[in-house]
Parts: sequence; structure tokens; C-alpha cells
Amino acid sequence: MPSFDVDFWVPDSRLEGLVSGYHRYAVALPAGERHRDVFFPAWANLRFHVAGDFWRVRIGGQSFDVPRAALFGPTSHAGYSDGANGTVVGAGLTPLGWYRLTRRAAGDFADRVTPLDVLLGDDASVLLDAASAPKEAIKRGFDALLLRLLAKPRTDEARIAQLHRYLMNPPEGGVTDMAERLGLSHRTLNRVALAAFGFGPKLLIRRARFLRSLMALRDAGPDTWASRIESSYYDHSHFNRDAQEFLGMSPGEFLRMPKPLNDASARLRTKILGAPAQALLQPRLTGTA
Repeated sequence: MPSFDVDFWVPDSRLEGLVSGYHRYAVALPAGERHRDVFFPAWANLRFHVAGDFWRVRIGGQSFDVPRAALFGPTSHAGYSDGANGTVVGAGLTPLGWYRLTRRAAGDFADRVTPLDVLLGDDASVLLDAASAPKEAIKRGFDALLLRLLAKPRTDEARIAQLHRYLMNPPEGGVTDMAERLGLSHRTLNRVALAAFGFGPKLLIRRARFLRSLMALRDAGPDTWASRIESSYYDHSHFNRDAQEFLGMSPGEFLRMPKPLNDASARLRTKILGAPAQALLQPRLTGTA
């Protein structure tokens, strides 16, 4: 019988607002079997394939053979995973964490899987060593390395944090109101969003709305869906169009498909980290700035 093991850890309090959490997924399958699962659209993640022969991920229309030390950029599509026996260990970055870690624009890595050394150089192999440690040592190793890598705040971080709050809870005037409150032109707001978040603000608002609605349907029957999706959807067909964009299938197809790690992850992530999907975590102030 297949077995699946999922772990989450809360990072050091000094990384609050910068690192969304640490995770470990382990899959043990009978000889010759393959495991297929799915990741929700998310912020950036550093992921390490510490055991297993192969791992392939499809994001939108592109497929990637995942390297041992990988950067999963922010995504606007679900990631469909195909692999064998193995273990994946990772650390999630918030948009503010990305902004502090690098001057590279998140949009340049969006909907892509890239070797991590492209972004972090030699630190990618140091993080891989920490991810390969015994399970009880992973959090300690990640904390030490990420506290070093994220030690230097940038002067305009407050604006990034406020933009994140608006994206999760948009003002009534939408993006126009958001730009006015931040004192930015629409063009500058879009540039800032691409730099730290990976996508423009309109898409990010839609992504969060869709994920909140999808989570509300997970334990509901189809006959109650209309009352559970967010009221800003015009109708069910509007929600279905978003499902096709973000999931590549209808919500019913997605909810019915076997996805044992995704289901276990959503439950445990909610219990330990506070939300069933990384992209739904409410932004918090950093502990180091």
C-alpha cells in the first residue's frame, strides 16, 4: 500500500512575515508505481528533492524536470506533480521575503521551476544540505540559513506589506483605490506587484478570491456550491472560468481527483500555519524589520 507523510514547521519568530513555513512531503510506493498530485497556485517556494529518482511538474502549459535544489516561482496555475518514491523538503517565501532576499523581479520566475543556484548561487547547495538532514533538524537548519539570507531589510518594505494586505482584502474601489492609498500610479503599482508578488494586482486579487471559494467547496456538496462561492462572482459560470484558468479543469473535476498529499497538506497546513494554502496566509509584520 502507498504511504504518505506530511510535515509542516513554523519558522523562527524573527522570520515572521518573510517565510510562510517549512514543509516536508514523503511518498513510499510499491515497486513500479507512480504518484500524481497537485500544488495550489502559490507564492515562491525553495524546494529540495532530497530522495527519489525523478520528479516532474506541469504548471500551465509547461512541464519541468525538477532539479535537486529548485526555485518554484510564484504561480498563477496549479502545479501537477508526477513522481515516484521520494522526499521533498521546502521553505515558502512570502512576497516580502522575496523582496528582501533578492533584487530580481518575482515576475521573471513566475509559473516556472528554475535551478535554485540561478537565484542564490552557492547558498543553494548549503540549503540543500540543510534540507537533507534528519527530519528533526530541518527546521533548525533552515532557520539559521534564512535568518542570514534575510537579515537586511529594505527601506520600502512597509509599502510591500501594505500592498499585500490590500491584495488579500481589496478596498471597495479595487486597484484604483489601492494605487491612490499607496500614493502610486497604476503603472508603478503594477511594476511593484510584479517585482515582489510575481503578477499584476488584478490577477492576484482574482487568484486569492478563487482559492478562498475553492476551499469553501472542499467539504460541501455540489448542491450548496452557489451559496459558498464569494458573492463577487457574477454566477457559477464565472467561477468555472476562473477554475479553468487557475486549475486547468472544472472545480468538480478537481475536487473529485485523487490528491492524497494535497488533501493532507491542506488540513495540516491549516492547523499548523493557519491557512489551507500558502497564497491565503494573511500578511504579517516581520520580526526583524
